[in-house]
Amino acid sequence: MKYLIKFSVVLFAAIVISTNAFATLITTESGYDGPTLDLSAYQNGSYNFTFGPEALPGGITFTAAPGGGGNTGGGSVIGQGSYGLAANGAFGGDAVYIGLNSSTGYADLTFDAEISFFGAFFNYAPGYGAPVISALDDGGGIIESWDLSIFAPISTPGGFNEFEFRGIDLGDNTFKTFRLGGSYILMAATGDGNPDGGDGGNDDTSSIPEPSTLVIFSLGLIGVILRRRNKH
Repeated sequence: MKYLIKFSVVLFAAIVISTNAFATLITTESGYDGPTLDLSAYQNGSYNFTFGPEALPGGITFTAAPGGGGNTGGGSVIGQGSYGLAANGAFGGDAVYIGLNSSTGYADLTFDAEISFFGAFFNYAPGYGAPVISALDDGGGIIESWDLSIFAPISTPGGFNEFEFRGIDLGDNTFKTFRLGGSYILMAATGDGNPDGGDGGNDDTSSIPEPSTLVIFSLGLIGVILRRRNKH
C-alpha cells in the first residue's frame, strides 16, 4: 500500500508538470491540411539573402537571425542556389527553399492569426549544431520545441534536393510563430523543393507524442504492475 501511495503522488506531479501532453511532432504529410508554405515568388534563380521581414502568401511573415548574419553576412536564403548540407547532401537546381545559412541562430514564420499546427519539408546538416523546430506564443515564448536529430532524425546521405516532412501539432492549444534553427536547417513547401508540387519526399508515417506524454504512459504502466503485485 505504501508503494501505491507514493506512486500516486509521483503520477499526480507528472500530470501537473505536463501542461501540454497532447502536443505531437508531425512526421508525415498524410492527412495534413494546415497552413502551407508558398515560395513561388522566389523561384527566380537567386539566393535572395534576407533577414526579412518578408511577407509570404497566406498571412505569413518571415524573419531571420542566423548566427553571424549567415555565411555571407546577408541573412538567410529564401530562394534558389547551391546549398550544402554536409553528409545529408546538397540542394540546387529548381529547388526553392528557406535555408538558415548558419549552424546557429534561427528563422521565424509568424502567422497573422494563431494556429494549432504547421508542417513543411525539412533537411539539415548533421553534426553542425542542433536542428530544432519550435512553436512560440504571441509574446515570443517557446511553447514546444523539438530537436529533430534526436526525436525524428533525417538521413539522406549524399542526396540531392531530398526532404522529409516535419511539423508541430499542439492539439487544442495554439501558437503564433513557427521557428526553425541550427544545423543549416532548410525548409521547403514540397517534397522536391519545387513550388509546383512534389512527391512528398522521404517522410515516414507516424506522429511522435510529446516526451512528457511518454513519461505519463510509463508511470501508468508501473502503477498497473504495482497494483497486481499488491493483490498477490
